[in-house]
Amino acid sequence: MLIGHKDIIADLQALAKSGRLSHGYIFFGPAMVGKSAAARAFANYLENGVFETPREAGILQDAKFINLASMRELDPTAKDSIGIDAVREIKNFLWQKPNVSARRVLVIEEAEHLTTEAQNALLKVTEEPPASSLLILVTSDIESIMPTILSRLPKIFFGPVKEKTIAAWLNKEEKLAKTKAEALAKQAMGKPGLAWRLLHDEVFQENLKSAQAFLKTSATGRKDFLKKLLEPDEFNLRIFLEAVIIVLAWEKPTPAKAALWHKALRLYDNANNFGVNPRLQLDALMR
Repeated sequence: MLIGHKDIIADLQALAKSGRLSHGYIFFGPAMVGKSAAARAFANYLENGVFETPREAGILQDAKFINLASMRELDPTAKDSIGIDAVREIKNFLWQKPNVSARRVLVIEEAEHLTTEAQNALLKVTEEPPASSLLILVTSDIESIMPTILSRLPKIFFGPVKEKTIAAWLNKEEKLAKTKAEALAKQAMGKPGLAWRLLHDEVFQENLKSAQAFLKTSATGRKDFLKKLLEPDEFNLRIFLEAVIIVLAWEKPTPAKAALWHKALRLYDNANNFGVNPRLQLDALMR
C-alpha cells in the first residue's frame, strides 16, 4: 500500500533510470505516512519494474527488510532494539551479488531503534558499500541517527498525505462510502497507515480504546486502572503511548491538552531510548 508521494516516486524512478542512485538513503518523516511502503515499493521497482508495494512478504529475491518484528522472530526475548547481530546480517546480504535486480536492497525499518553499537558497525557499511548495494534507513526520528551516518546518506522527507488523496483511496480500494471515507481520512491526519490500521488492525484499535479510557480515568481510579492495564505480559509502553498520542491529537485543542500531548511525546522518546517503569511513568504523565 503506497498512497501519495508522487513527486518522490518520480524522482526515485528518474535516478534509477539514469544510473545516478546513491549507495543509500534515509527516508524520514512522521510515522505511518508511507515511508516503509515506499522503500518496499522501490525495491520492487528495481527488481520487477513496478513501483508498488509487494503484497507478499519475501517475494523479492534481492531485497531484505529488517525491523523490530524480524528481530523478535530471531530472538523472542529480544528487547525493542535492532542490535549488532542485525548489522552482521546486513553485511552478509549486501556483499552478495544481486540475482535479478540491478541492486541488492537492504531496508532497515524503524531505524530509530538501532543501538549505538549497531550504528557504529553500520557506519562502516556506509563508508565502503558494495557497488551493487542499496541501503535504505526508514525512521520517524531522524535525530536518533548518528551524525556520521546522516552525513553519508542523502535524506528524503516524507510529509503527510493530502486528506482528499487518502479519502479517494479509501473509497476506491477499501470500498468505503464517500462520507465514511472522508471522515476516516480526517481521522488519519495525513497518515495512510493510520487509516489502514483504524480499519484492519484490531490490536491497534483496542489500544486506542485503552488510551481513551486511561485519559478519562480519575486520579482516584488511576491505580486500579494501571494495575489492570499493565497485567498482561505483552504490555508494551511504547505502543500504548503511541495510542495515547493519537487520541490526544484527535481531541479539541486546549493549552492543557497540548501540554499533555508534548509530555506524552517526551515519555515516548524516553520509552524508546531508556528502560523506564511503565506504572510510574504513566502515573506521572497524568499528574
